[in-house]
Amino acid sequence: MKYLNYANRIKSNRTPETLISLLDLSPSMDDNDWPPSRKAAAIKANIELIEAKAKHYPQDRVGLIGFSRRAKVLHDPIPLSNGTDSLRNALKDTDGGLSTNFTVALELAEKCLFETQTIPRSNFISRMIAELLYETDEQNVTYSSPNRTPADTVRRIVLLSDGEHNTGPCPLKVASRLKSAGVVIDCIGIGGSPASIDEELLKKIASQNPDGSIRYCFIGDQQKLLRKYQSLARHIRPA
Repeated sequence: MKYLNYANRIKSNRTPETLISLLDLSPSMDDNDWPPSRKAAAIKANIELIEAKAKHYPQDRVGLIGFSRRAKVLHDPIPLSNGTDSLRNALKDTDGGLSTNFTVALELAEKCLFETQTIPRSNFISRMIAELLYETDEQNVTYSSPNRTPADTVRRIVLLSDGEHNTGPCPLKVASRLKSAGVVIDCIGIGGSPASIDEELLKKIASQNPDGSIRYCFIGDQQKLLRKYQSLARHIRPA
């Protein structure tokens, strides 16, 4: 299902949403040009999104994923009617690693959003690790997630980064797969200047609105980032 057709069917006040927020945890997010750091500003923006959604759409679900070279689930998608404290606490677990890998973040979001999951065929301990660090393996096994997203839910992803995809396979294949399945992807670049962001790639990852505009933007100001996340808390409106 293509996004342009899908978006036109959304009823802004009735259709619940599941939104997965992807947060860049690479070392540059600790830069202090946004005091105290870019990461702190991104966390504050995510809290703003959680609180705004809980106020206006408590039936919606939000999940959190942090990524650098690998990706990890900070919090499985949970209804906001009873999960805001848990989500806020999960944002304290933001230790990252070297480099930036959009692909593993999008793949892990795909796992969180859809009922049938794929994980490496392995022993019990490795399977538990795979729940947190999703990586492709030659042998896979499918299973049903207890935290699966209901079929009638609008699925959304918000990807925030202050840099470039610099490790792992190209993310465009998984992004295309997600958009073809009806997932709406917003991409946000933050930091010192657009020159430090791979804007061309993020624009290709992002969904397209019915009017042809791309759901990507660069934000160089903390207050503007807060306002952006407030707007992302709102349901997508039909054309």
